[in-house]
Amino acid sequence: MIVLLVAAAAACAGGGIVLITWGLVGTATSLDGAVAELHRPRHPAAYRTAGPAWLERLAGRPTGRRLSDLTVCERDTARWVQDRLKWASLIAALAMLAAAVVPVAAGYGTALPVVVAALVAGGLAGWLYAGIDLRSDAERARRDVRHAVASYLELVTILMAGGSGPESAMYLAAEVGRGPAFRHLRSALAAAQVRQEPPWAFLGQLGTRLAVPELVELGASMTLAGGGAQVKDTLSAKAASIRVADLARVESEAQARSETMAFPVVMMFTGFLLLLGYPALAGLTGP
Repeated sequence: MIVLLVAAAAACAGGGIVLITWGLVGTATSLDGAVAELHRPRHPAAYRTAGPAWLERLAGRPTGRRLSDLTVCERDTARWVQDRLKWASLIAALAMLAAAVVPVAAGYGTALPVVVAALVAGGLAGWLYAGIDLRSDAERARRDVRHAVASYLELVTILMAGGSGPESAMYLAAEVGRGPAFRHLRSALAAAQVRQEPPWAFLGQLGTRLAVPELVELGASMTLAGGGAQVKDTLSAKAASIRVADLARVESEAQARSETMAFPVVMMFTGFLLLLGYPALAGLTGP
């Protein structure tokens, strides 16, 4: 029985390792898939999906906040399901091994219902942890987007001060930056250029799609500003407000981490006092 349980746990762990390797190496996109991606309608709310059909069916179509998290992290449905299966397999394997080996090491027998319950609980915990991990990655990606937007707006104001028009400055500034945030900006501006519409409208739609309120506010402010010097003042004010908000957010996170670091110090001090006081207490209460 122990051999079978260990073999099942090893199979789950091996499946998780295979999924991790698959995620790191990736899979090559077929020619038909690349051509279909080129001819896909570039609607602002469109969601890019790629990968095996069975993964798409298993995941379903993400909506709401999860769709925004996947979009800002530049992940598709196949990658999302792969991450969920990976964490479910690994944690289920660890839980099964713990439930099978620990009782034997303690001198007790292994109960099959306990092992099965540990397997199910570990798989469910891994499946849910993938959502927490995605949310954490999405928050970091949104923080990077906010930093990139502040830098982007500074570049736009510099180009406008050099004589460029508002729209041409927005297109030129987007070509300078690198990274996922600027890729999102270039995609939105390219869609606006193709449709011959104001770029700030598409930036607002990008903010809605990525769940970045700063971009939504930027689009609304630019729409109200109209043109000329008001656009430059609006961009400068928005860049300054984003920087101030980021600074306040960083300071609050640093304060929270400082308060969190105080707890281990207090526990260590308490343990030190107990270590010093125990011999005296034992001498008073002993025979």
